[in-house]
Amino acid sequence: TCTSSNIAVRRPWDDLSTPERLAYISAVKCMTTLPSLTPSSLAPGARNRLDDFVYAHINVTNLIHLSGLLLPWHRQFIWSWEHALRNECGYTGYLPYWDWARHSKNLTSSPVFGPGPATFGSNGENIPHHLNATSPLIGLPPPGVTVPRVTGTGGGCVKDGPFAGMTLHLGPVSPSYNDIPNNEFGTQYNPRCLKRDFHQPSATGNMTYEAIASLLQTRSIADFRPQLEHPTGVHISGHNFLGGDGGDTYSSPNEPLFFLHHAQIDRLWTIWQGQDIGGRRGAVDGTMTVANVPPSENATLESVMKMGAPAGGDLPIAHAMLTVGNDYCYMYV
Repeated sequence: TCTSSNIAVRRPWDDLSTPERLAYISAVKCMTTLPSLTPSSLAPGARNRLDDFVYAHINVTNLIHLSGLLLPWHRQFIWSWEHALRNECGYTGYLPYWDWARHSKNLTSSPVFGPGPATFGSNGENIPHHLNATSPLIGLPPPGVTVPRVTGTGGGCVKDGPFAGMTLHLGPVSPSYNDIPNNEFGTQYNPRCLKRDFHQPSATGNMTYEAIASLLQTRSIADFRPQLEHPTGVHISGHNFLGGDGGDTYSSPNEPLFFLHHAQIDRLWTIWQGQDIGGRRGAVDGTMTVANVPPSENATLESVMKMGAPAGGDLPIAHAMLTVGNDYCYMYV
C-alpha cells in the first residue's frame, strides 16, 4: 500500500545536493555498462540497458506521440527507468525532474548544465549546420506526419561533463541532422557521440512559467493534451531546446536529460489531474496513432500500451492514470 510514510518523492534537480546529483549520474552511467536484454533479432545494435529503453521508445514512436498514449505511456516508461536504476544500479534516490521554467530566460544557467561531474554537461560543439524546418516521421502512410525542427548553437559532440565520452548505439531515425541516413528504423549498430544543439528561443518562448500556467488552466483533457503537444508546447520545446540526439523523436532517450524532461511533463500532468482528481483520474484524449495517422480508434482506459520488455510489456492505459495506484507510489515536490 502507498502511504504518506512510504511514498517516493521526486524533486527538482536544482534542489538535489551534490552527492545526490552524483548518485543519479553514477546510476545512469551504470545503465550504460550493463548488458542489453533486448534480443538481437529485434535490435541488433543494442549493447547496454540504456539501449533497451531507447529501443522500446523507437519501436512505438509512431503510436505514443500526438496521441492518447503520450502521457500514460511515458509515465510508465520513466517509472520503469527509475525502477531499473534502483534495482539494477544500486541507486537509492528517485527520478529528479528538470524544472526548466526556473531558468527559461537563460536555460544554460540551470544547474543541470555545466562542465562539472554533478551536471549533464553543456551544449554540443559549435559546428556549421542548418536543419530543415520539419522532419518527417518514418514509415507512415500518406499524408504522413512531420515534426518541427530548429537550428541551434551547437550541433556537435558534447565535450564536457560526465557524458562527454558516452557512446550511443541506436538511432537516429528521423534525425535533427539533414546528412545522417535513416538507420533502418534505428535498430542497427551506429556508435557515435552524444550531440546537442541548444536553441534558447525554444526556452524563452515556450518553456516559461506563463506557458505552464496557461497549460494548467485548461479545463479538459481535450484542451490540456493538445496544448502540451503543440509544436510550440512544452513537450516538443524541451526536445527542440536540447536538439541533437534529444531532438530525434524516435531515439531521444539516448539523451540523459530525456528522463528529467519527461519527469517534468509527468509532473505537469499530475498537477493538472490533482486540480480535480475525481473528474480527471480517468480523462484520456486522442487516438491510438500519431496525429491519427493512420486513422485509429479513440484511446480509452482499456486501450493497451505496448511498453516493451524493459518497461512492463503490455499494460492498459488505466494502469498509468494515477501516481499513487497499481505499481506507483510517488509524488512531486
